[in-house]
Parts: sequence; C-alpha cells; structure tokens
Amino acid sequence: MIKKNIYDYDLNFFKEINDNFAILTAGDKTIGYNAMTVSWGGVGVLWNKMVAFLFVRHSRYTYDFIEKSDSVTLSFLSDKYKKEKALFGSKSGRDLDKFKETGLHAAYDPDYDGYYISESSYVFKGKKIHSMDIEYDTLPDDIKKKCYPNKDIHKMYIVEIKQYLVNEE
Repeated sequence: MIKKNIYDYDLNFFKEINDNFAILTAGDKTIGYNAMTVSWGGVGVLWNKMVAFLFVRHSRYTYDFIEKSDSVTLSFLSDKYKKEKALFGSKSGRDLDKFKETGLHAAYDPDYDGYYISESSYVFKGKKIHSMDIEYDTLPDDIKKKCYPNKDIHKMYIVEIKQYLVNEE
C-alpha cells in the first residue's frame, strides 16, 4: 500500500459506498478489532478536516469496538472479493472470525494503532472525533418504517481521515 494525498482521490464516492461497499474496521492493539460491511456514509469537510461520516447500529458487534477505540478504517475491495464482502455484511464477529473464514488479512499499523484489510484497493485510515445517536423520534415516518421497524437505531461517527492508502498492484 502506498500513501497518497487525499486530494488524489477521484472516484465517485456515492457509487463506491452504495454499490461496492466498504469494510469498516474498528479497534486497536489493546482491545482487538472487528470489521463489518457498510453501505451508508459519506465523506466531506467538517471543522477544516477531511472526514468520513459512518453509521453503525448499536446491535452490531463492531459497535463495541468503535465505541472503545478511536481507530477506524474504511477498506474498499475490488469486485474480486464480492463473496468476502458479503460475508462481512451477513455474519457477526460474535459467531466467527470473518478474516479466517474469508482468507482476508487484517494489517496492523503500529503508528496508527489500528487495522485495515491488506487486500484492499484503497483504504481511508481515520480517528474518531465525534459521535452521536440518531434520534428516532425526529425521523420522518417513512424512514422509521423502512429503516427502523424494530427501533434498532444507528449511531453516527465523524472520523477524521488521517491517511489515504492505495494498492498499486
């Protein structure tokens, strides 16, 4: 993986997050890590920082890792890994080791104290700078009905993108 300037990122993020998904990995050397597929989120500028906006349901196993650690990565894998990405979105780390099951590898970065997927096409490494629960009662009824029928609400995380890595193989 090669470090790049974030301004070199030139892909359509709407397509990347919605169609190709990302694998969010949270945790650090002390608590360990877990990863899950995400397809809701965005990138932009907030507080004069390059940031990603990520959403994780309280019920997800990864939620505990993102709550306890500031290290968060978004790993984007090519369609070659479609089956592996699907497993990360459909199985829980409570029940199995997703990395062992898929053959993907979690790379640890000691300078960053966080993990990312080494097979990724590209990675955003970040540090959590803010979070807040989505307020169920303030949502429009159609969103409540479609996205939260069991009131399993998301928490929004704002993550400063500290590094952009590209796999140039």
